[in-house]
Amino acid sequence: MTDPPDRLCLRAVDFTPVGESERSGETGDGRTLEGYAAVFNTDTEINSWEGQFSERIAPGAFKKTIRERTPVLQFDHGHDVRTGSVPIGKIETLAEDGEGLFVSARLFDNPVVEPIRQAIEAGAISGMSFRFKVVRDEWTDGDGKRIRDRGELLELLYEAGDRGPLQRTIKEVKLFEAGPVVFPAYPETSVGVRSLSEGEREQYVQTLLEAAPEDEERTTEPPAEEAPVVPEVETEETRVDPVSAAPQSTPTGHAETPPTPQKAAPETRKASVPMETMTVEERASRQGEIRSRLTEIDTEYSGAELPSDIAREWDDLNEEMNTHQRAIEAANARAERLRELADDKAHREPGVDQGRRSPAFHRRAENIYDLSAIRHEARNVDEMAGLYRDNAMRAIEQGRYAGVNKEAAQERISHLLDTVDDKHGTLAKRVLQTGSPLYERAFGKLASSLSPDGLTTEERAALAVGTGPTGGYAVPFALDPTLILTSSGRINPLRRYARVESITTKAWQGVTTAGITVSRSAEAAEVASNEPTLDQPEVTPTRVTGFIPFSIEIDQDWNQMRSEMARLLQDAKDEEESVSFVTGSGTGTNPQGIVTGATTLVESATTNTFVAGDVYKLEEALPPRWREGAHFLGNKMIYNKIRQFAATDGHALWTRIGAGQPAELLGYPAHEVSAMSADTTSETVPYLVFGDLKQFLILDRVGMSVELVPHLLGPNRRPTGQRGLLAIWRNTSRVLVPGAFRALVSDTP
Repeated sequence: MTDPPDRLCLRAVDFTPVGESERSGETGDGRTLEGYAAVFNTDTEINSWEGQFSERIAPGAFKKTIRERTPVLQFDHGHDVRTGSVPIGKIETLAEDGEGLFVSARLFDNPVVEPIRQAIEAGAISGMSFRFKVVRDEWTDGDGKRIRDRGELLELLYEAGDRGPLQRTIKEVKLFEAGPVVFPAYPETSVGVRSLSEGEREQYVQTLLEAAPEDEERTTEPPAEEAPVVPEVETEETRVDPVSAAPQSTPTGHAETPPTPQKAAPETRKASVPMETMTVEERASRQGEIRSRLTEIDTEYSGAELPSDIAREWDDLNEEMNTHQRAIEAANARAERLRELADDKAHREPGVDQGRRSPAFHRRAENIYDLSAIRHEARNVDEMAGLYRDNAMRAIEQGRYAGVNKEAAQERISHLLDTVDDKHGTLAKRVLQTGSPLYERAFGKLASSLSPDGLTTEERAALAVGTGPTGGYAVPFALDPTLILTSSGRINPLRRYARVESITTKAWQGVTTAGITVSRSAEAAEVASNEPTLDQPEVTPTRVTGFIPFSIEIDQDWNQMRSEMARLLQDAKDEEESVSFVTGSGTGTNPQGIVTGATTLVESATTNTFVAGDVYKLEEALPPRWREGAHFLGNKMIYNKIRQFAATDGHALWTRIGAGQPAELLGYPAHEVSAMSADTTSETVPYLVFGDLKQFLILDRVGMSVELVPHLLGPNRRPTGQRGLLAIWRNTSRVLVPGAFRALVSDTP
């Protein structure tokens, strides 16, 4: 697997300007450079826009390229105004040994190169950079598992998760050009684009993302037998700058120098790569150099008339800028056309004559679910998260929701995207991964047959994207009750009135307090200490599983099964929560139910007897600050007993049954919770709860996955003709402020 994308790279290393004998001053002329361009089996930690990983070079990576070619020696990659693309010397030794790639080079002896030699000798220049291309490499995750799929690699470079850190081993490279540089990015080996400045890096990323597909945008690939940076021979196919072919003799042959090297300056400002073979990103980088030079000229002469040579340089640079711009626009137009041809015809705009439109105005028929296209379009990580969200909102509008109100489901997911999604767009990315028609079709086939054998290559790839690090298949977001379920409150009203939070991370952290106190003080007197006591609860959702068995016959109709699956998952989720969120013990993996968390008990006035005065007693026991948002919770049988306290329908405890108003007890909302006890004689189990439900937390981790069970077995371990889906999701509950609740129990004898 080659470096994604497969582009030319740079490495910056330290080098030694002279040999030992030359440093002593006895012999030598100070024109020898030597050092190691790369050290084998040495890890380099990379943490940049490309991702976070560790990189090393394996022994033997340079053997083939050493046999094929000798890199051209240039100063500052040919970007220097004085030397331009003219080689400044010749690499004499290029060999692998036990430590790494050893390089020895000789600088030419002429006035143009002399200032560079002096700077190197003085130590002002101590870095050397190599231009190369990765031919072969190997990627592994943190557990040593090899990563072979390119799409999987791109995913892990952005979000390695538990599989990080990634390890890259470069096994073969192709060297093109080398030379000393003024500003090496790092004193040790680093990947090419990381040696650019911030401005150049931004430009590189922008043009790199615009160049798609990867290799189609490249112009002619340099032949293996020719130097790709500075060709040595001029042929009919390749036009060579005359000055680039001059230094082909030995260093001693360069005693004769151009009579006026300064006059040749405009010519030396040409690009270090022949224009015919430039890639899109190289052209954009060259445009940045031209802009910098034009700015320098304008600043230097400040509105004065330009000398003839500078004016000629100005005109040449402007013409070159326009040439690069035309080439980039043409490459982008070709890329747009290729994208259109690759898209499905169903996504094309109807009624538009594609043949008559200018290539520059072609509108791409976008696949909003294509994560790779989003990454190519984004200029940075922050913009990528925004594009995830924009496309997710469009996917929500196009979604088909089975068994639920479409508008309510769309509103629910949109709310989660606005309030829950993290800065990386994790939730939006999940919506796109599981919301595409291709993914849902693949999920439907898999759920029907419980085997991936009948899936196409595209469907397998779509399912692989939706598979989490722990296995299982993500439920399409339009069927996922953790995303679309708003709860009707038929059995369990807690989700409607409690504090409901959703997360995409592993835990939720909050801050609670019983309240702050204030005080009055005299003028110029020290104020009293009123610091509140803060609690920082951390709540972690735990795993919940639900099993859906179905006969082999029903799996023949996915549309029917799709609707039924959504209904069953929602009902099962409601049923489990109606018990665990009410009476859960709060130990182990169990949620803390609201009855369990209401630890302040209020005893009835009479043992084993429930009377009207107990309801008043329960209300008065709750502190005033919690009463404004308080609710009553109880079993239907408890409410029926309260209705029977009076012989007529007008008892002061209860709103008149025939008044057409919601159920209220003492003016507070009263809700039926079927999981609560109806035993009024228990001294430990509450049968009526009163408190502020906003202090009761229900925590959901968004996303549900399923595991496949191809055959169910009967008591005799034989197939029953049924299949099953094991649904897995995560949630929990907890009372944040126990003092905000009071629970009624029977008086102790």
